[in-house]
Amino acid sequence: MTIMNTHKPIMVDEILSIAGNDNSLNVLDCTFGGGGHTKVFLDKGYSVFAIDKDSNAQQIAHNYKKKYDKLNFYQINFKDIETIFYHLDLKFDFVLLDLGFSSNQLANENIGISFQINSKLNMNYLNSDINAYQIINDYDEESLSKIFLEYGEIFQSKKLANFIVNSRSKKNIENNFELIEVLRASGVNFRSKKIHFATQAFQALRIECNQELHNLETFLKKIHQFMNHQGCLAVLSFHSLEDRIVKNYFKNNKFTKKGLFHNHQNWGYEIITKKPIIASKNEIKNNPRSRSAKLRVGRFLN
Repeated sequence: MTIMNTHKPIMVDEILSIAGNDNSLNVLDCTFGGGGHTKVFLDKGYSVFAIDKDSNAQQIAHNYKKKYDKLNFYQINFKDIETIFYHLDLKFDFVLLDLGFSSNQLANENIGISFQINSKLNMNYLNSDINAYQIINDYDEESLSKIFLEYGEIFQSKKLANFIVNSRSKKNIENNFELIEVLRASGVNFRSKKIHFATQAFQALRIECNQELHNLETFLKKIHQFMNHQGCLAVLSFHSLEDRIVKNYFKNNKFTKKGLFHNHQNWGYEIITKKPIIASKNEIKNNPRSRSAKLRVGRFLN
């Protein structure tokens, strides 16, 4: 099966300017997705090791390998990188973790992570043990309130959870559009008029289904083991919960002006981005999904 690939990678120029022009670099793309960043790296002559749990990503990578002999692809979750790279004894000069979704993933009706598509409630893209249908129809009111507050930053989470429980008592909530109508009727004052009112609730469900924040924290705890001295770790995040984790990771493991490592270990990071890099106005115009992206970069020292 051929996968149509319409994905546009984000902040390509900014990422390449940090990676540099040395075509002997070993690069790790931790979220291959639609292969946008990987293709850019390969075109620069880098050796690229790419990973992604998604079977569609595997198909795109298979097609790439017909053209590029410096691509290695592994179908794993980025939180499990040690299962491959301990065995291969590999370290990297540049590591990219792009926490966004490819156009292909957003358009996948089987996953249903986009509220613009009327898919059956799912949002489970990692083959985990739970999906959005189970959360919405089976979680108790307290558990629903907790994930809407913690993962969606919905401050009227108790009101929303109560309304969902009452709604599903009459009829199970089956698909994305039914959930949107429940959200609309709930009377909850969602955070921002700049984004669709369903964004926060869908984000909370997706994070819960796939344990996204846990996966990010797990990855960050171990990635230093696979970095070459003066290699760069670059992370693209797309909402405040992700960005806060990345910001604190670099802060807690920074190399201080006194020549010491803040974490009292024999490794740390020189923080390259004192403030996160955001997409240019021109990029946002051409690729609206880039508007919420934040890029943070640290240079690994040991």
